[in-house]
Amino acid sequence: MPFTKEELIKMINLDEPDYVAIVSKLSQDDIPTLIELSKHSNPAIATKAISCLGLMKSDKALNGIQEAAKHSNPVIRVAAAHSIRNMVNVRGSVQVLEGLLDDADIGVRKFALKTVDAANISSLKEKVKAMSLKEVNPDMKTLSQKIIQKP
Repeated sequence: MPFTKEELIKMINLDEPDYVAIVSKLSQDDIPTLIELSKHSNPAIATKAISCLGLMKSDKALNGIQEAAKHSNPVIRVAAAHSIRNMVNVRGSVQVLEGLLDDADIGVRKFALKTVDAANISSLKEKVKAMSLKEVNPDMKTLSQKIIQKP
C-alpha cells in the first residue's frame, strides 16, 4: 500500500534525509505522490521528493523529473539535474539532462555538468565540448574541459 502524502513528507522533510533508506521502503505506487510533492510550494520538500524520484529509477519517475526540469525556479531545476545521475539507464533521461545543459541559470548548468561527469555520459561529450567553447565563466569552462578529457 502506498504511503500517504503526509507520511512521505514526514519521511523526507529532514535536515539530512537518508534517501537510499527512504526509497528502499517505497514502491512504484509511491511515484505519483512523489511527483505531486515535487511540485510542493516549499522548495525543501519539492527538491527532496525529486531526489527520491531519481533513486526510483523508472520511466514513471522520470516523468516527474522532466516536469521539474521545466520548473520556473532554478533550485527545482538543479534538483532535477542532480537526480538524473541515478537514472542514466532510464530511456529519455539523457535527453532531459541535455536540455538542462542549455539552461539559462549557471547553477543548473553546473549541476547538469556534474551529472554528466559523475555518470560519465559519453554521448553528451560533444555537447559539453561545444559548451566549453562558448562558456565565459572560468570555473564552468574548467569543469567542462575536465569532462571532455575524461576517458
